[in-house]
Amino acid sequence: MINPDWNLQVKIGRGRSDTGAHHRAIEIARQLLAIGCWPAHLNTLIVIHDAYDRHRYLQLSGPGTYHADFNVVVYPAVYELEPGQDYEIIPMSDSFRQLHDL
Repeated sequence: MINPDWNLQVKIGRGRSDTGAHHRAIEIARQLLAIGCWPAHLNTLIVIHDAYDRHRYLQLSGPGTYHADFNVVVYPAVYELEPGQDYEIIPMSDSFRQLHDL
């Protein structure tokens, strides 16, 4: 499997927008990818809203399950995240792809 470019394709929506929020957003995106909620990951961007709150919510939901194919621990509450509310998947524009050589 080809991974997305985590730094380019994972964006922060609502909430704090510091480096810690971006790291948490990447972790959430990795979990969403592992459970199939980011299916066209090579052609889209994912925007994670309120990354600090969502990440904490996932961690408090109980012990996670390790997914070896994606090298990520998936927490039970990730299945409860709602597209459009907690995260959004947005098609990449052609100009974005060309600019970043994707």
